[in-house]
Amino acid sequence: MMKVRVGKWLRTVVSSPAGRATRRAFPPAGTSPAPPNWAGAARTAYRFGCVYAGLYCLTSPQVYLALRGGGMGHLQEAADAWAKRWAIRPVRNWMSVRVLGRELGDRFDGGDDPHTWAGQLCWLAGAAAATPVWSVLDRRRTDRAALDKWFRLAARFCLAGQMFSYGAAKAVPLQFQLPPSKLVEPLGGLTQMSLLWAQTGSSKPYQILLGCAEITGGLLLIVPRTAPLGALLCAVEMAQVLLLNMTFDVPVKVHSFHLLLLGLLLLAPHTPRLADAAFTQRPLPAAAPTDLFRSRRANRIATALQAGAGLLLLGAQLRNDWAFWKNHGGGREKPELYGVWDVTGFSVDGEQLPPVTTDDRRWRRIVVDSVDAVAIQHMDDSIDPCMASIDMNARSVALTKMADPKWQVTFAFERPADDLLILDGEVDGRHHRLHLRRRDLTTFPLVSRGFHWVQENSSLR
Repeated sequence: MMKVRVGKWLRTVVSSPAGRATRRAFPPAGTSPAPPNWAGAARTAYRFGCVYAGLYCLTSPQVYLALRGGGMGHLQEAADAWAKRWAIRPVRNWMSVRVLGRELGDRFDGGDDPHTWAGQLCWLAGAAAATPVWSVLDRRRTDRAALDKWFRLAARFCLAGQMFSYGAAKAVPLQFQLPPSKLVEPLGGLTQMSLLWAQTGSSKPYQILLGCAEITGGLLLIVPRTAPLGALLCAVEMAQVLLLNMTFDVPVKVHSFHLLLLGLLLLAPHTPRLADAAFTQRPLPAAAPTDLFRSRRANRIATALQAGAGLLLLGAQLRNDWAFWKNHGGGREKPELYGVWDVTGFSVDGEQLPPVTTDDRRWRRIVVDSVDAVAIQHMDDSIDPCMASIDMNARSVALTKMADPKWQVTFAFERPADDLLILDGEVDGRHHRLHLRRRDLTTFPLVSRGFHWVQENSSLR
């Protein structure tokens, strides 16, 4: 009797309106749900999202450059020129003057600068203006399945290009470096961003693994079948990047926030079925069909083209970053004078200056980071980064302060020994002679400590 009553109750529930709605929401495993007819509010939100995301991707130099396979030089200049001159520059400037109360300058670096914030207002205003027009022109259509597939294809590649760009810069590794000047700069003198860069740059395996994870997210995105997993991985990774940018004041907050939005946008259609499988015992329902065409052959060709295009983007990004790393980054040959040089003797017009920390004339160290980058450390431990030109044949070192380009000096040098250096030159109209000794970099624990399975002293920091 109890079985009969339970059976009648189940049939009643299943045949009820709520039961029919549940069957439509979660069809049996192995079947593809039919594309839903969207309600008015959903259609309006979708149109706003399409316009907003399109405006952002079209006017962001980072997205434009990544879709061309990355690179520096002319490609970087073209991306910046697109954002500055052609990507609604007059509209940005008008918005900045009217709303932000300031004229946009010529400087544009793609970070959280006035250009970006003025563009943010433009994207919001443009999407708000275009959405009602689109709604009026397309008011009779309720199914957005076909348009949604093509929109998501574009969003997938925009996000995948950014994941390849970020990932390749770490996997090479190129983005994070630990030059010798950071080894002698006081911790309290570092900015939050410099501290993050030094921390990540001190461990190349960690940096490479971060890059491989981002590349993996991009690779999963370019294949339709694995795109939901790629969107989930990219959303998690970009959430971590945004958290770092917010807590370490890295000036890419706006861009990383939008990349997180793209990942969440691609993941949104799969959220109900993933949540249902995670919090119930029901099997994971099948995803809605993502085929672009009705023909199976055409869809196979489209999938192959998407995978091929994504691999070409990744290959171009890795090739460009590798070339830059070899020629301008950590992979190029280090100069003979590379390292940390402690000043053991410092004279001005023949007068020896003792190493007194209150003497702002005396230098404490000279650090050669690369063939074109030298840092001067003063007695108070402050650092002046300089552009440098080291000529080993002419035995000369030319320095120009980055903070004061008018300050220029050329030293002639002698090398009595491999770890000894003597500099002679005119600084601010006075003759300077410096005696320096190179420090062994392995004396810095950050360089020499390395990895240990067994810690002899667990309290060692």
